[in-house]
Amino acid sequence: MPVVLRRSFLLGIALIGLGLAAFDGWATAPAAAERPAVQTAAVTPAVPPGVARVWFLRQFQPGESMQMPMIYVNGAPLASSQPGTRFFRDFAPGSYAFSVETCTQDFNQVAAPNLTAGSETYLEVQSLKTFRSWDCVADTFYVRAIPAEWALRYIQQLTYLGAG
Repeated sequence: MPVVLRRSFLLGIALIGLGLAAFDGWATAPAAAERPAVQTAAVTPAVPPGVARVWFLRQFQPGESMQMPMIYVNGAPLASSQPGTRFFRDFAPGSYAFSVETCTQDFNQVAAPNLTAGSETYLEVQSLKTFRSWDCVADTFYVRAIPAEWALRYIQQLTYLGAG
């Protein structure tokens, strides 16, 4: 092998080794003391007696809508849904219909939980860019009740907006 090729080959091997060593450092999770503080349940006030808490979650999903449609409760505006956020509102016990602004009609776009005192309900706003009506230029949105186990898996990754 000529000297120039051998040096290039050895330099390439060395750069690959350095790259792998650096990549290994990136893949390693930081120690607990180095991790940024994550908001815990202690930051959230307890559910007051006689009311039910409803959490509104919206994951940031690359490739999905960045629009901020209005969330409605029984037809009245409540708050805008922002990608990557979570907030809560407390309601008197009873039946409610939660919907989200959308111009395309589909099945299961409205969540209608029966709220009981002391309960916590998790509603997720979801978008679907690929489902549109011919006369609609906005994305299709849904609000769906999700199990607490699912919500608690990613709730800490969402920006906490408090009582919205």
